[in-house]
Amino acid sequence: MRVILASASPRRRELLAQIGIPFEVQVSHVEERSTASTGEKLVEELSGQKARTVLQMVLGEKVFREEIVLDEDGLASRGDPVPGGGRPAAGRESLLVIGADTVVSVGGRILGKPKDATDAAGMLALLAGGSHQVCTGVTLLYCGRDGQTRQKVFHETTRVDFYPMSEREIAEYVATGDPLDKAGAYGIQGLCARYIRGIEGDYNNVVGLPVGRLYQEAREWLEEGNLSGAGGKKAVIFDLDGTLSDSIASIKYSCDLALAPFGYGPYSVAQYKYFVGDGAANLVKRALAAGGDDTLAHFEEAYALYRRIFQENCMYQVKPYEGIRELLAFLKERGVAIAVLSNKPHAETVHVIETLFGEGYFDVIQGQQEGLAIKPSPEGVFRILDRLGLGAGEILYLGDTATAMCTGKGGGAFTVGALWGFRYRKELEEAHADAIIAKPMELIRFL
Repeated sequence: MRVILASASPRRRELLAQIGIPFEVQVSHVEERSTASTGEKLVEELSGQKARTVLQMVLGEKVFREEIVLDEDGLASRGDPVPGGGRPAAGRESLLVIGADTVVSVGGRILGKPKDATDAAGMLALLAGGSHQVCTGVTLLYCGRDGQTRQKVFHETTRVDFYPMSEREIAEYVATGDPLDKAGAYGIQGLCARYIRGIEGDYNNVVGLPVGRLYQEAREWLEEGNLSGAGGKKAVIFDLDGTLSDSIASIKYSCDLALAPFGYGPYSVAQYKYFVGDGAANLVKRALAAGGDDTLAHFEEAYALYRRIFQENCMYQVKPYEGIRELLAFLKERGVAIAVLSNKPHAETVHVIETLFGEGYFDVIQGQQEGLAIKPSPEGVFRILDRLGLGAGEILYLGDTATAMCTGKGGGAFTVGALWGFRYRKELEEAHADAIIAKPMELIRFL
């Protein structure tokens, strides 16, 4: 499941991260327009505009009309398609977009972000020594794998009481620059905390996002997308190249050398990222074909030469991806078994893993061996399951290619696509990855 926060606010990012939901940020840059007469209606409308705009940006299509009719539970099935647009395609990765907007209101006057320092000082003078309301509107748009889109809209209001502030204190606070990007010209979590007498309601709401309410409203969708933290997995099977280790330099170096005697290559790193994925033999075949050897007349010689060169250079500039060591340590601390399945020859696979992580660190290492079908065949998954004594429903499979997703699904695993490797989101979505992550530590949400 992909979660997107439709906000540039660093405070909202911090709050959402605080409750352990992996997400990415996509700013709508929408021109905020509303005729709402109350703060509650205003923030709900503006949060909806942001969420719908980002959803349309991500899907590349108009999903909703501007107006959405909700049922009594605040839910909407798919909106009417806009002419020339479309609806989310069934089978794509599920998606949750979170839009939010916050205003301050006092005495019936709505305060947004100040235009300048003078405006900020005026707002603070209005708030000082009295009470006001902070209202945050949230729109949740959920696009399921079935192609159905549903919506929830709500607002949360918190009362804030201020101590009096002198003109000098207001001027000094404004001079810090802190009020200039905040609704009502103050941040409760910053220097202005010295003037807060008390609050009634959700503190996080005043910061910018009522994350407790948000989680409860989105809980069923997060659980459907396996982001609730209750996966119950006992093992993780990793791809090697493009998932655990950045090995493209070693592959390029060895293959370029192997092809040179036949007049082919060198190829770019980008090209090699698409040559790899289902075994060394197919790598060499694709490289030869890219050079014009359509009949693969030089395959046998080039493949033998590649195997020899790569065996000697399989660690050339190879390193773990950022965040991988931390993820592996986390898994081991919690008793989750770790295994690696690679189409790289078994001896080289063992050598790379033990060089990078140490002998005996992984519970199972499985590379390409005679008698074992290469990926996308799930035979390697089954062999690992047998050695671990686990069933398919107890494992998670992490990889960066369509081949990896097909392998994991064939073995009955929950499949997670890695965006830091050799391929891109579109390929993983088309391969029906159960989830897609941008950083290794995001994997823990699916365990």
